[in-house]
Amino acid sequence: MSTPARPVSAERRRARPSASWLTAPWRILTPLGRGVVAVGAFAAVLSEWFHWHEFTQLAVLSLGLLLLGLLWQLLPGTPTAEVTLRRHRVVEGSASPSALVDVQAGAAPMLFPKVVVPVGRHRVELRLPFLGPFARHTEEITLPDVPRGVHIVGPVTYEKSDPVGLVARRFRSGQVLELFVSPRVTDLAVFAGGLTNDLEGATSQRPSMSDLAFHALREYVPGDDLRHVHWRSSAKAGELLVRQFHETRRGHVTVLLDATRDSYPRLRDFELAVSVATSIALRAVRDDFDTYLRCGPHFARSRHAAAMTDVACRFVGDAVDSYQAHASAAAETIAGTGLVVQVTGAARDLVQLDAAAQSFGRGADWLVVRADSEHDATMRDSGTLRELSVPDLARLQELLARARR
Repeated sequence: MSTPARPVSAERRRARPSASWLTAPWRILTPLGRGVVAVGAFAAVLSEWFHWHEFTQLAVLSLGLLLLGLLWQLLPGTPTAEVTLRRHRVVEGSASPSALVDVQAGAAPMLFPKVVVPVGRHRVELRLPFLGPFARHTEEITLPDVPRGVHIVGPVTYEKSDPVGLVARRFRSGQVLELFVSPRVTDLAVFAGGLTNDLEGATSQRPSMSDLAFHALREYVPGDDLRHVHWRSSAKAGELLVRQFHETRRGHVTVLLDATRDSYPRLRDFELAVSVATSIALRAVRDDFDTYLRCGPHFARSRHAAAMTDVACRFVGDAVDSYQAHASAAAETIAGTGLVVQVTGAARDLVQLDAAAQSFGRGADWLVVRADSEHDATMRDSGTLRELSVPDLARLQELLARARR
């Protein structure tokens, strides 16, 4: 599992120009610098043709300004910059995260430098005040609102420019950080509601003749253990009655999220499915179940909420349908799971979901939750299967509470 911040090597930490200006000097000329070069060259041509001193002076001035800019880049001392995140984990749609940008100038003054902080596909630009030689400045910035995912923040990019602004070199400095934007979730009721509890948490609803969780009394059948005969109730009923129990099972919950894009008619349905799966996994974790959450190749197995939200940040849709293979891999990893929750879209065939559930054996309870934003909330029972259709995250708590009764 990835850590919130991933430091880079010491070699990458050092400020470095983005291009070699000695081998390609035209790359460090700003638009103004290119314009000055063009004006100087044109003035030199006119001066040669017409022998006008004014054009000669203009050409010399242009050359002098260009040389000043190049010499400015040769001043010793390389500035450095670092970015520090206030929070490494945020929830999608919550308050925008902030970061601190710390810049220290080198031997040359920094004339109102422009600093750029990349945030995933976005970038934050700011103009710093004048910094004298070896001066230091720290400024807080607000990062843009970014969607669910893991977004790379840094390294800091800034320009070293001459006083006129003809020549500028870009430097990158600082470490690369990871910003985790987790999906929206809803707080569900106690996840084991409607299930009999074992020593650790949930049990199955399968009857058993030898266990701890008492379920009911039934008529004696030849072959039943006489130790389970309830003699007092048998005397009242006039026939032998034996105790029947719920089969207890270790508190394992497996949540499988379908990553196949074709399973979701709409892109927003996949994001809804991610929120649904994460909400269920978080409820299972809070109920102290061993929880396994998987979507495609990304999975987490833990009893800690941070592990569930961090892995959910990495969930992405896939054009290749590998759901059955990933379900089989999960079944091989988790032995004796008590509950399998399959979260998918409206287009996934129920036969395929049944085939995936078969990997875990018939002993596990089976629940299917479909993210379908275009239709009303529904709950259907078909044999051992209970299927929910969730149009929005707000309806999940109500439907799941009804399904676990």
